Amino acid sequence: MKHWKKGLLAAVLLAALALGMAGPAFGSGANTQVNLMAVNETVLLELTTENMPRTVGGVLYVPYTMLSNLSTGIDLGVNSLYSATRRTVMVTNRGRKGIVFDLQANTAEDMDGNPVSARAMVRNATVFVPIDFLCEYFGTISCSRTPTPYGTLIRVTNAHVILSDQAFVDAADSLLASSLSHYLESAGGGNAQPIPSGGAETSEPPSGAELYLAFRCGTEGEECARLVEGRELRALFLFTPEQLEEQDGLVRRLVGAGHTVGLLLEGENVEDCLAQGAEGAALLAAIARYPALVASAPSLDEPGREELAKAGWALWGADVLAEDYPSGSALVRGLSPQRMNYVELDCGSGGAAFLREVLSTMGEEECQAYQPTAPALG
Repeated sequence: MKHWKKGLLAAVLLAALALGMAGPAFGSGANTQVNLMAVNETVLLELTTENMPRTVGGVLYVPYTMLSNLSTGIDLGVNSLYSATRRTVMVTNRGRKGIVFDLQANTAEDMDGNPVSARAMVRNATVFVPIDFLCEYFGTISCSRTPTPYGTLIRVTNAHVILSDQAFVDAADSLLASSLSHYLESAGGGNAQPIPSGGAETSEPPSGAELYLAFRCGTEGEECARLVEGRELRALFLFTPEQLEEQDGLVRRLVGAGHTVGLLLEGENVEDCLAQGAEGAALLAAIARYPALVASAPSLDEPGREELAKAGWALWGADVLAEDYPSGSALVRGLSPQRMNYVELDCGSGGAAFLREVLSTMGEEECQAYQPTAPALG
């Protein structure tokens, strides 16, 4: 073994002794404190104290991202999808069958609505799923545990796997060492805490309210966009067809920055809104080569909104309006932590100052803001 590997192992052993770990040292194959991750022939290097697989009540949980094609870049034939709006994780094999874990209700059911006994778990804002249950349910993926000098390797595979577990451990030795090193860094230079091997854990959602953020465009639209971007956020900006023509430069700037641009349809009936939508769509295409997909129609009743949805529009509907609150801080502190909040602000005179207070209080309250896009609203 190379000298740097010996040094790393020595550092791990010293950390374990300093923490008073009762179990044997790494690589003993029993009661190992660190669980590494791999999918087929890929070691997942970004191992931290937050996303490490863990055993609770005899059930092994892995982060849902381990089954996410988007996160790993590997298609296992089984994919996991997280919905912040619904607070659910759906694990499915291309829609043919699947399990939906409801994080708020702490329940789970299959895609036909039949309840199942498995549960997801939330820890440190990371969602974990019971991997052995999912392997048995789908029958096309497997999960193994293999002792290594750096911890136990949790490996999820499908029929396309090439190397056996032990052959993979031998071939990926340096990558497994790097994964352990990343974990120790995330734990504060080796101050890793033991992972509990049993007992119940409370499933709690991330702290702070969640919200979608939209703006009715006005004279301070540019400044509002800059303030949102300064917090590395993106939002929905709503324009009437007339405003699109008047502020075509701002429209192009918003599209270029990655915001969602939608239409504010002010018609009193479906026919008027559809006509305004067609006009606005043509203008957006001409101004910014941008498809008009999202619309707000505040004057329509629910049947009217359903007609617009059938015509292909993703509809924005605010349930928190800035004009109903005396200040930005009052608005944020009035948000519900139990559901998604649909917040709409005005970019007219005074809008930027109001937004500054909203963003500042969102930071204090640890709120999570998401961009309203057509797929999200649809």
